[in-house]
Amino acid sequence: MMSLKSQFINNGFVVIKEMFTTDEINQLKYAMEELVGKVRNNPLKYTTRYTFKNENDYDTWGVNDIFKPDLYNPAFGEVFGNVQLIKILKQLLGGDLRFWGAHALWSPEKVDYRLRWHRDYGDNELYHFEGSPNHIQFNIPLYSDSCFIAIPGSHRRPLTDQERKEVEANHTNRLPNQVRVSCHPGDILLMNAHTLHRGEGTTKDYRRTLHYSVQRKDEMYGGHTSYAEMKETDYLNEMHPVVRELMSNLVSWDEAHPLSPVDMLRKVRSKKERESYIAGSTK
Repeated sequence: MMSLKSQFINNGFVVIKEMFTTDEINQLKYAMEELVGKVRNNPLKYTTRYTFKNENDYDTWGVNDIFKPDLYNPAFGEVFGNVQLIKILKQLLGGDLRFWGAHALWSPEKVDYRLRWHRDYGDNELYHFEGSPNHIQFNIPLYSDSCFIAIPGSHRRPLTDQERKEVEANHTNRLPNQVRVSCHPGDILLMNAHTLHRGEGTTKDYRRTLHYSVQRKDEMYGGHTSYAEMKETDYLNEMHPVVRELMSNLVSWDEAHPLSPVDMLRKVRSKKERESYIAGSTK
């Protein structure tokens, strides 16, 4: 049987069954409902994701930066207290870790969720022919979740002509070799975000999924996602000790690798795009 690492390297994703206990999932469910309520009551206050958005109406499917003080719940940080999870992440990335991001995803209320085909981080030409990861994203579903659709192995090669056309047109059509990945509460989905993928769910589904990203402490690619609170003692003291270390590693990386003015402008533009992120487009 193929090892967990081999599956992740070859396919670009892998599901680990029963990583979290029922009690841990129930704590996360409570924290998530509180968070979803906050965002739906005032979505413009946060880096919210929308299925649609206009001047008078909108529908949401997620929010970024759940470790920000007004969204944070200790249960979100306790995830990193899972010793087995940290061990696996370190094994796959090959060293100590740094924080990169933490978000929350849920089912829309008004319009079905159909996220376009893409590779994350704004560059659809990113791949590594050996499948070596420079990051790991992981989803923790709090209810049964079959939203993730991906092309196994696509993180190791250029896009095909058909795939590129889908990406450039912001389409959601079926592609050759695509698979839909199913997870249950307590499972964890590890993914390489350079894998060509998309998301899909309906208003009839009940989705509540946490989405985290980590990198190796000394990884040259990425970083630059720290925020001011991560340098504040009072804020860090509220965090799980592992989270504190991950955030400190991120801050150290960002400070040692400052962005140029041009890169900073690109980051600001990218942040504005994410803040008004529409499923199926980037307007």
